[in-house]
Amino acid sequence: MYCDRCGSSLSAGSQFCSVCGKALTPGPVVGPAGTVVARAVPSEARVQRHIQLVAGLWAANGILRLVEVCWILVAGRLFFPFMREWGGTNGWPFGRWGLDSLIWGGIYTAGILMGVLGAAHLLLAWGLFERQPWARTLGIVVSFLALLRMPFGTALGIYTLWVLLPESSAREYEVISRGRGQLNSVRTSS
Repeated sequence: MYCDRCGSSLSAGSQFCSVCGKALTPGPVVGPAGTVVARAVPSEARVQRHIQLVAGLWAANGILRLVEVCWILVAGRLFFPFMREWGGTNGWPFGRWGLDSLIWGGIYTAGILMGVLGAAHLLLAWGLFERQPWARTLGIVVSFLALLRMPFGTALGIYTLWVLLPESSAREYEVISRGRGQLNSVRTSS
């Protein structure tokens, strides 16, 4: 049998393609040119069908988040004079005590938090692209945090939870991530 997505040969009785991870039905189907092609199971391949899109959206979100952090910090120093005093003469990171330092401290703290979340989004995207075993758990945690950021974070969080949270998705992701590890060990040993 051959996978109808990537064309690699499949072993008898396999549930997923060992190369691309596509879910397969138990019975083969004759495809074009007389080759045996495995069919996808639509109801049980939720993770496989949506994982690339979810990972791409998290990568875009992480990049935009980091660009936003840079813009806040750079534009803040350009347009607000009190931010230029950061790291002031008295050695305290926020300059003088007062309203200006409290505003800058709040912006600085929010920038750090947004930068950490942006880095977490990029780490999640990389983990999902690479089918790392820990990426599903990180995806669920980050998705719950993203629900608070309306409207795009909420939409991305709901979509990611819809793909990764169900128990059937956990089993499918485990098979996909295990298949990825076995595939890499086969490639390095040959």
